[in-house]
Amino acid sequence: MDKDINDYTYGDLPGDLKLKSFMEHSIPVEIDISAIKKKAFLKIHQQERKRKRRRILMYVASTAAMLLLLIGVRYIVAEDAMDGLPRAEVMELMADVYDEEVEVPTGEKMTLMLADGTKIIANSRTIVRYPKRFEGDCREIYVKGEAYFDVAHDAEHPFLVYSDNFRVKVLGTKFNVNNYDASDSQVVLVQGSVELKTANNDRVRMKPNELVNLQEGSFAEKRTVNTDEYTCWMQGMINLDGESVESVAQRLSHYYGVTIMFDDGMSADRFYGRLVLSDHVNETLHAIETMTQTRMEIHGDTIYLVKE
Repeated sequence: MDKDINDYTYGDLPGDLKLKSFMEHSIPVEIDISAIKKKAFLKIHQQERKRKRRRILMYVASTAAMLLLLIGVRYIVAEDAMDGLPRAEVMELMADVYDEEVEVPTGEKMTLMLADGTKIIANSRTIVRYPKRFEGDCREIYVKGEAYFDVAHDAEHPFLVYSDNFRVKVLGTKFNVNNYDASDSQVVLVQGSVELKTANNDRVRMKPNELVNLQEGSFAEKRTVNTDEYTCWMQGMINLDGESVESVAQRLSHYYGVTIMFDDGMSADRFYGRLVLSDHVNETLHAIETMTQTRMEIHGDTIYLVKE
């Protein structure tokens, strides 16, 4: 068929001229298959690159969102950790903040120097958790027990002391924290100013020579005190200025890690002077025996003070 058409001789008639024009302009040119394949491959490759780019952008966006969430959580922990969060959960969120943990042996004291120059004197059986190096907007540590703080001043990086039921925020100051018992804690300010925030969102600003008592995670009272009475433990003694037997027994229980009980008839007794904190609880209680005319009865980890 092709051969007959190609060999056909066109005349001058209008029909022949139309046929000749049609044939000359309608014969397809040779198709370049390789070029078509190349263009198709490039188009497919470009589409695949776009899909990969979209996946990468989605991954980056999700990662950024997660980082923002973590930063937000960190900020909440640093500034408002106790707003509606159980303390155990807060401590778990902050677990990665602390590189170091020390627990002071019973009857001993320990001095710690932090990376920022802050000095901590930790009392017997106190747990301190802190980072090797402070990073971020705040300097954060955790304390359980009793500790005296001499905080290095840094106005741009507040110092935060976390406990089980409250937080102390300072810039540079000296204060004492006693929270062996989470249900009954004390903060005494020696110098500077601090802000307390309790687990129940009470906020209390303190001035020097003030004591704040916290009970069950709530503000209980604030009063003016002689701070020496609350920091003399660093010299290995307790100042007794009319302190009750119950109060002394509680302080010694925390210090030595034992339970000290006493007769009901002793509840009205008051102590005056100074009580030296010996290495062993028995030695310290011997002094109390002499002062109160009592005798000790030891039953395991419980020591009873019985009237003679």
